[in-house]
Amino acid sequence: MKLKTAAFLVGIVALGAGCPPENNLTPFISGSIAVTAGDFDDVQLPFNRLVVNTQAYEGLISSATWDDEYNPANNALKVEDLLGDGNDITEHQLVIIASGTRGLGKRQYNGLEPDDAFIGDANALSRVKAKVIGQGIIMMTDWAYDLAEQTWPDFVDYLGDDTEFDAAQTGEIGTVTAAITDDRLAAALGTDTVAIRYDFSNWAVMEAVDEDNVTVWLRGDVSYRVRDGEGAETLTDVPLLVSYQPEGPDKGTVVVATFHLDAQTPQVTDEILRVVVGNFEEQSHEPVDPL
Repeated sequence: MKLKTAAFLVGIVALGAGCPPENNLTPFISGSIAVTAGDFDDVQLPFNRLVVNTQAYEGLISSATWDDEYNPANNALKVEDLLGDGNDITEHQLVIIASGTRGLGKRQYNGLEPDDAFIGDANALSRVKAKVIGQGIIMMTDWAYDLAEQTWPDFVDYLGDDTEFDAAQTGEIGTVTAAITDDRLAAALGTDTVAIRYDFSNWAVMEAVDEDNVTVWLRGDVSYRVRDGEGAETLTDVPLLVSYQPEGPDKGTVVVATFHLDAQTPQVTDEILRVVVGNFEEQSHEPVDPL
């Protein structure tokens, strides 16, 4: 069994479905796209399949490039450039933060050192908020949820203590039969249910949303582990994929997925990106044959 080790695990409650806000429309992606390399989710994979250009930022927690070894003078792009003082986030229309990107958790993956360089930094959170105020789009998968929770705490209620990093990370490994709760995604996939695969345990579980301001795209029954307890419990009809415009209807969009993009079937991942995140059609290009 694959296991993501989290420092602390907590419990959760369920809430019913909400109505999608009328102003939540899929934006057209005409600008550049940044993706981070995380330990658990290869978010660049679907863009390679769709033949859409992206700018990758290395952000692996388990790699050797952490604080004291990070050298901004080298030419490799790092997540520190994107979310830190480098402020590259201003250069991209769409930013996707993968689960397992460093700086977004309580502890380093399989380590004891702090990993809150961004979620614990008010300046970094301000840069993220400014990106959305400027009509940018930010998507986070699974363990990257803390970035959304710390920046916009009133839109989604994650399990556990909202002030404790990683508190929501207690979901059980397995496959969830999700109800597609938005007609646009259901039409694109040609079904009203879809299998969502959770390929690691300890994924970040949502409890509820602000129903007036958040679109819930997928809901399902999930299993989670009880903190300081044994076994698992089940929650019914909880959000699995959401989007919202926290700075107003004429501003940017935040998308949070509780699952990994690379764990889903290509059709599911591609349609989520096209329908929920943005329209990439005119940015696509034909692959070039190697010489």
